Amino acid sequence: MKIGFNPTTWLIFAAIMIVVEIITLGLSTIWFAGGAILSAIAAGFDAEAWLQVLIFMVGSIIMVLMLRPLAKKRLNVHIVPTNAESLIGTKVKVTKLTDKDGIAVTKINDVEWRLVYEGAVNVGDELVVNGIEGTKLICK
Repeated sequence: MKIGFNPTTWLIFAAIMIVVEIITLGLSTIWFAGGAILSAIAAGFDAEAWLQVLIFMVGSIIMVLMLRPLAKKRLNVHIVPTNAESLIGTKVKVTKLTDKDGIAVTKINDVEWRLVYEGAVNVGDELVVNGIEGTKLICK
């Protein structure tokens, strides 16, 4: 007599993983649901328990490694950068200098931003925003 899991057991596990995925929407458990479905198919053909588990693990890992990057790329196409991220590449004017070397201030839409820069700048100089670190604009 072969010892293995029932196909229904694997399908219930797959359903639980799908429900968890629907709740979290993190593309984290759907891959295990796919592995469980593959194992349910193997269980339907009376595969040994160790083979069912192996199919589950290998199938899940392959899905995570190969399909997750594709899914993330396709599902994140409509992500719009935040207002702060839209500042990258823009020119900003230095409105005041601070007591700290390498830090100045600019005003964008009535909001003051700290500028981190290299070299010497004066009030009125224009800098290009290359990146953002927290609440600081990194400029050149």
